Amino acid sequence: MRKRNSIQLVLAGTLPLTLAGCNDPQDTVQITATKTFENVQACVDDKFPVDVCSDAYMTAMADHKQIAPTYDSQAACDADFVANYCLPTSNGQFMPRLGGFELSMTNEVSRTAYEQAEQQVVQSTGHSDNGLLTGILIGQMMGSGGNHYYSQPIYRYRDARGTYSTSTLSRQIEQGKTFSRSSQARNSPTSTYTQQTLGKSLSSKAGTSGSAVASTISRGGFGSQANARGGWGGKTGGSGFGG
Repeated sequence: MRKRNSIQLVLAGTLPLTLAGCNDPQDTVQITATKTFENVQACVDDKFPVDVCSDAYMTAMADHKQIAPTYDSQAACDADFVANYCLPTSNGQFMPRLGGFELSMTNEVSRTAYEQAEQQVVQSTGHSDNGLLTGILIGQMMGSGGNHYYSQPIYRYRDARGTYSTSTLSRQIEQGKTFSRSSQARNSPTSTYTQQTLGKSLSSKAGTSGSAVASTISRGGFGSQANARGGWGGKTGGSGFGG
């Protein structure tokens, strides 16, 4: 039976790259990389197939209509997101506008290819670089085909420090946001807008490494076992992924 590794690639550099089960020989390594896009064109410009980008956007839009929190007033809605961000719905409530979509790509590479990519990074930079390593691996995945894609909607908001950012609802919830002004939160026993409160569970998809995706776009069949966030990392020859 073919054995697989579990890899975590952290681009921010706050955590080390970890390799599970490194005492046993593994044949393959499963990799997932995640990036956000404002629209389909931005996704296509980043060298993704146009049908993948279009499907990802449409999937995010459909899920947005089901899971976005709703409010009795625009002021209450804007308070959870940003000023003048929310729009009226057909039933007289307000909901945040779709800010784009998060696209995750999952595939597997051979252990040999992974180790060669590590060596290439060290030879190029003199040290390990998770961003550059991710870029190399993503380039290989894009060229090999058989990728599995996931998409979910993203929203503009201000964090606790007042910084503007864009993220999924599930990640905002993980960071402690409750959306307490929303209709869903008011109707919840805990008065918070939790993952269980969402129109569909954003934590039920297999292998989402804690930041669940709402939908799957079938382009393969690989489970998510690794995670690289914040961009694809350094540029690689011909891959088209920038840092």
